[in-house]
Amino acid sequence: MMGRRTETRHEMQGIFVFVLLGMFAVMSTLLVLLGAQMYRGTVSHSEETGQVRVLTSYVRSMVRAQDQEGAVGIEQYGDRTVLALHEDLGTESYVTWLYEYEGNLYEQFTDSGREFSPASGTAICPAGSFEPVLEDGLLTIGMTDADGEDCTVRIRLRCA
Repeated sequence: MMGRRTETRHEMQGIFVFVLLGMFAVMSTLLVLLGAQMYRGTVSHSEETGQVRVLTSYVRSMVRAQDQEGAVGIEQYGDRTVLALHEDLGTESYVTWLYEYEGNLYEQFTDSGREFSPASGTAICPAGSFEPVLEDGLLTIGMTDADGEDCTVRIRLRCA
């Protein structure tokens, strides 16, 4: 009789170990799947906010670099409103135009006498819209990124 109880006990211990290992494998797989899903969500969110940050940071830094008296202005070319950043280098006058064209934020650096041509610029990053407004020394730029998310940049011009 004693031999049977010991044998049953060893079988039960073997089954318990097997079930425990199985549970460990299932839980490990679930943990890996949940971690991968969280990682994908984090990366997706970072990409979305990254586009907005690039768009707003670029515009801010360009305006701050040209923030001199009379250098920052808004110009209208047909139905397109353009942010114009003027600067003098030596005896020459130049302008940098920032505007939306074909779903991108464009920059065009040229001499002040040249005529505005949207296709001549360089695409900086995706942007659905770009609407600058300058009132009483406050530059407000309403923008939409490639995903349609609205963002606004407000800059108080120091040399207004």
